[in-house]
Amino acid sequence: MTSSNTITSSWASLSDRDQDEFDAEEDIEEEAKKLMTSNRDAVLFVIDASSSMLRANQSDEATEIPFRSAVQCASEVMTSKLISDTTTDLIGVVFMGTQKSSNTLQKEHIYVLHSLDSPDIQRVKELNYIASGDVDFDNEYGSTDDEYPIGDVFWVCSELFNKETSKTLKTKRIFLITDQDNPHVSNSVLYSTAITRARDLTESGIQINLFSLNKPDHPFDFNAFYSEIIHSDELDEIPHYSAQKNFDSLISQIMAKESPRRSLFSIPFRLFGGDEGIPELTIGVKGYAMIIEKKKPAPRMIHMRSETTRLAESRTKYVCMDTVQELMPDDIKYCYEYGGEKIAFTKAEVAELRRFGQKGLNLIGFKPSNAAKFHYNVEHALFLYPDEGQFEGSRRTFAALHKKMLEMSKVAICYLVKRDNSLPSFVVLEAQAEKLDEDKRQIFPPGFNMIPLPFADDIRPLPPHAEITPAPDEMIDILKPIVDKLHMKGGFDPNKFNNPELGRFYDVLQALAFDKEVPLGVEDLTNPKYTTINKRVGSIIEAFNDESDRQSVELLANRMTIQSKKTSTTRGTRGTRGTTRGSGSSDSIDIKSLWEQDKLKTATVDQLKTYVQTTGAKPARLKADLINQVEEYLSSKSSN
Repeated sequence: MTSSNTITSSWASLSDRDQDEFDAEEDIEEEAKKLMTSNRDAVLFVIDASSSMLRANQSDEATEIPFRSAVQCASEVMTSKLISDTTTDLIGVVFMGTQKSSNTLQKEHIYVLHSLDSPDIQRVKELNYIASGDVDFDNEYGSTDDEYPIGDVFWVCSELFNKETSKTLKTKRIFLITDQDNPHVSNSVLYSTAITRARDLTESGIQINLFSLNKPDHPFDFNAFYSEIIHSDELDEIPHYSAQKNFDSLISQIMAKESPRRSLFSIPFRLFGGDEGIPELTIGVKGYAMIIEKKKPAPRMIHMRSETTRLAESRTKYVCMDTVQELMPDDIKYCYEYGGEKIAFTKAEVAELRRFGQKGLNLIGFKPSNAAKFHYNVEHALFLYPDEGQFEGSRRTFAALHKKMLEMSKVAICYLVKRDNSLPSFVVLEAQAEKLDEDKRQIFPPGFNMIPLPFADDIRPLPPHAEITPAPDEMIDILKPIVDKLHMKGGFDPNKFNNPELGRFYDVLQALAFDKEVPLGVEDLTNPKYTTINKRVGSIIEAFNDESDRQSVELLANRMTIQSKKTSTTRGTRGTRGTTRGSGSSDSIDIKSLWEQDKLKTATVDQLKTYVQTTGAKPARLKADLINQVEEYLSSKSSN
């Protein structure tokens, strides 16, 4: 089914929908989405099904079966692909060490459960069924401890990847999960063959990522075999990840690695330009988006006919407002309005306006690290790694610059043209040191945060504001323990807080997809822990409120005294001029006497507001309402 959107315009104004095509930088999210479509990822889970992987291990919290936990990892990765709308990626699952076999090469003890294909609901259901233990594993697949060539496993994997010939398949990875640190202890022939097969995989662009598990009586020894076949990646990282404590750490490590590193751009970094006799020094860098706002996928329009669901396609056409004639692309130009005139440009001319030299990052100079103010950041920062593929020696130079900037607490100011047709910008390069957790897992990688800076045109002045009145010392002394006791020791960690709106949306979506009961709600971790707060500082907050009320009463009393003196002075001045008016004092006696004489209307709004504030009530805005407040208060007082 097709729907048509008609846009009528005799001038295609660049101030509207086409503005983004030319004048604004491409949205990072759109760039990332295009990147995922043109650079698809293929992940093949290879899970060891030998008897040791099927025996329950006792962890600190629960009894876990390594094989089932590994299958659950594959299920969660597949589910995350469905959630993140990256269904163009491919995922497969292979069991090794099974009694039964299922593969096109007829190799023993290798069972291809899922060949490489896009993730779908049925595959996730099948993995969940195995992970839950509901399947009779011995009957369906079986397990063996007989020695089998691990090289055959790599051969089968290679065959599965070779079937996928798409040019957009840029990343090919094997996630190998096992507790066998040396599958060929006494067979040197199989040992050598396995190493040869693994090297063949590496040469064909297939990377092996090892996720090792410890046996209860034997820690995994990486150097026994896998150090021969697992080599460092483009970032000098060895893709070996160990679940030393429990299988939650295995899942977290796999989930952290399931998304491949897709660079948004690869550009030269010119440290010195080579002009006027200065030697040229250029290295290659790649830019990565570390933060992209996660949003719900856009709903697709469909047409229901009986039980058949048909997608609706939207088409756009341009017509002339005057003649209603449909316009072809060659008929359309673009314009900017200036002084009431429409200045026309062709598409090529508008594109030429965007050209600001060759793409690249150009060093301008260095400043102290405290010169980069927090509020200068106008967009999400990107992250830079060296790119040895552009210029040999980029890693060494990048590392030397990184180390020196950390030692000297400096930031670099640079001029950036991200792509040939992108607008220029100034950026700050801030060196980030590597940080590891207690298990030696990387929390923060070493590299440069590239922070966009504003131009002079982007800066807006603050409106003039009154001077802030200093708080009384008594209130400051009470507030100090509140700040101390509510201090977040570990700082704010966004990894601990999921978006509750997305959580609710995907919980409902998954429940409907898997024919489960729709959950009533979702845990919202963004809500403050009021019970804990009350235990820690509840009494202090009450004391602060009491002191605040006392200070407010004193402040109002002082204001009333000043106002009373001003009124008395005004009275005296007017008396000497022979002018008499009704009482205008704001103290309680005057207001009460006016009320008794039914002359509250002669009081001013400020006097009425001041009096109402002394009663502890919030003053109304209108005079009539203020009079009602005073009358209600004094009536209740007289009745008592």
